[in-house]
Order: sequence, then C-alpha cells, then structure tokens
Amino acid sequence: MNTQEIYKLANEMTEQQVENVVAGWVAKNEKESIDTYNSLVRLGDSKQLACATVMINKVDKKEVSEMYRMAYEN
Repeated sequence: MNTQEIYKLANEMTEQQVENVVAGWVAKNEKESIDTYNSLVRLGDSKQLACATVMINKVDKKEVSEMYRMAYEN
C-alpha cells in the first residue's frame, strides 16, 4: 500500500477504533506492533496515523510472506 492509502485509512478511523485495535495487540502480546505504534505516536503521528501505519505494514508483511510461501511450495 502507499502513503495515500495509509492516510485514507487513518482519516476513517475513530479514536475508539484505534483503542480497540491497540487493545487487541496487547491481548495478543504483539510487542513489535505495540512498540512501533508507541514510537510513531512519540514522534508526532496521530494515534490514527500510527495505528493505520502499523496495520498496513502488517498486511504488507503477510502478503510478502504468503507470496514467498506460494513461490516455493511444490
């Protein structure tokens, strides 16, 4: 996904939705997601933008790993 898509997602998110997503990461002990989110907020991103960035990065990583799995699966 590109930057425009991240900003679009961020603009569509409410503060409650962000809190729910972050709470899900906490419940699943997704330390990398939580750390990245907290770092982005500390650096000045809005909570919505930080959350959207982490969510999209997770999707991108999953798509890349799925692509590699399919490429090497026989």
